[in-house]
Amino acid sequence: MNEKLYTLIEDYNLGRLAPPQLEAFEAALASDAALAAAVRAQRVEWEAQEMLAENVLRAQIRQAFVEQPPQTQHWFLKNWKWTVLTLLFLGLAGVLFFQKRPATTEAPTEIIPSSTFPMDTVPARDSIAPKPEKPDGQKSPTLDTRKYAVAAYRVPDGLTTMRGAETEDTLALANKAFSDKNYRRVLQLLATLPADEPQEALALRAHAQFGAGRYADAARDFADLEKGGIYRREAQWFGVLAQIATPGSDKKLWMKRLDEISQDARHPFQKEAGALKKEVRSER
Repeated sequence: MNEKLYTLIEDYNLGRLAPPQLEAFEAALASDAALAAAVRAQRVEWEAQEMLAENVLRAQIRQAFVEQPPQTQHWFLKNWKWTVLTLLFLGLAGVLFFQKRPATTEAPTEIIPSSTFPMDTVPARDSIAPKPEKPDGQKSPTLDTRKYAVAAYRVPDGLTTMRGAETEDTLALANKAFSDKNYRRVLQLLATLPADEPQEALALRAHAQFGAGRYADAARDFADLEKGGIYRREAQWFGVLAQIATPGSDKKLWMKRLDEISQDARHPFQKEAGALKKEVRSER
């Protein structure tokens, strides 16, 4: 592999390509199996180097803790028995002191007959004024956008493409659980992404989050998947659906992203975004 092609693959995996270069590279990636294999190989190599650096850093941190001198024990921990005995003694002395004090004699409170009060006394009212209601006396209904996101969601083709029957690695087991709609099992298996094919595992976990109704977590996973570059356009669409389904999400933000997708003629989900935008705006 020449150096120029290697640099181009590295920029693609790190998300440093400009939009025109990115679209051209993705088009070549879809039709060139050798190029796709080179991209995966470079990504695995980069992630392995990153993991090695993390392991070295962890080893250095552990060694620093081992070599750190023991801290001086606090005075209270050394003398806690004497401290407890002193507090008990002071408490007992206080109880005996207050028991021996003579009771104070108080004059009986004079009871004023109710007849001395004027009969037209106005009772005190709460000083806090009630909040004014809307003119029509009704609260404005809250738009339930979750139903639109769920209705527009479709599992993408090829997401659960199984490996060979003999494979029993984490990603294969997660694929099987997703096909069975056992989303909780998928999330347990992919709580930590495997070192090989992390983007594929992240995509599967994001869709499992959506299927389990954990829309805020799905939105975060789709955002991370979009940064990876490989599933960028797919992650954009499903990330918007997850944001729409999340209660209390920023409507202006996801409406803006929905507009961008619906106006992009090259986006694979342009039609779906346009239809969803019309449905949401029809209930305003």
